[in-house]
Amino acid sequence: MKINDKIYGDIEIKSKVIIDLINTPAFQRLKKISQDGAPHYIQPVRNVSRYEHSIGVWYLSFLYKRPIEEQIACLLHDLSHTAFSHVIDFVVKNEKYEFADSKLKEIINKSDIPQIIKNGGYNLEKILDKTNFPLLNNYLPNVSVDRWDYFMRDGFAIGFLPKSLIDTFLNEIFEKEDVFYFKDIRLASTFAILFLSFSRLIWLDPTAHGAFFLMAEAIKIALEDKLITEEDFFTDDEVLFAKLKSSPNTKIQQLLNRLCPGNEFIYEDESKAEFFGQNKPRFVDPLVENYGKLIRVSELTPSLKYYFEEFSQKYKKTGVCQLKR
Repeated sequence: MKINDKIYGDIEIKSKVIIDLINTPAFQRLKKISQDGAPHYIQPVRNVSRYEHSIGVWYLSFLYKRPIEEQIACLLHDLSHTAFSHVIDFVVKNEKYEFADSKLKEIINKSDIPQIIKNGGYNLEKILDKTNFPLLNNYLPNVSVDRWDYFMRDGFAIGFLPKSLIDTFLNEIFEKEDVFYFKDIRLASTFAILFLSFSRLIWLDPTAHGAFFLMAEAIKIALEDKLITEEDFFTDDEVLFAKLKSSPNTKIQQLLNRLCPGNEFIYEDESKAEFFGQNKPRFVDPLVENYGKLIRVSELTPSLKYYFEEFSQKYKKTGVCQLKR
């Protein structure tokens, strides 16, 4: 199987189990699940799918010659993502953004994936336990294959990250004892600063925040009207959006009509904000090899430590309102 990836270029997949898993309907569904959730309706440049991200996370694990069961776990890690991705966390009020993760085992067991894994002689229970795979499942501020891919993929799509720098990161990030690290402190600092900047400019952008609230409110009303059920969360963006658009409820239509190109949001104080709520300010603090030891880059460049702390406090909660056109 050959795939032309936006950031990695031509990828040739030779593993039969990986190819078989990619070809399942459950995995193909991810082509119609947006990575960003809802902001792409206002900012069409956000054109990343969960499918390409999942392939990318697998590819990073492949590049670092991880065991095949870990590669499978990386490929399937987002399989249970709902339509509009993390928008559903706003609907069900999951402040840790873990609703989809909580459904992974259930969704996989309903598919033909268990049989494919069994036919390959692999252990499904081990694959479903992400704690077995530190490069996939680790805690901030560590670099993981998941964070690394969406950082580069989203940054490239929106126009912030050049291909040359992506290639540099791919060549200059090393792995030892299940952790990623840099040898060049300047490159580690660049990665950390860019990741935090993307957190503010992409994932915590006021338009992203506002679009999440608009879509979440529309879905909440549709649930109350019994137009949709929780099962509809596990269709895809197109199917769920079509159901919302078919609603006779004028409030739903008003909310959806505000999700169109150019209808940007700005930050506002809580007293003036239309939407105010919890955020997930993210930063990474990469490890750097320093005299034979792995040390956080913020310990070597202290100004970064204060930068991280300031960012985390400032964007823990934000308020937004939509600009009038």
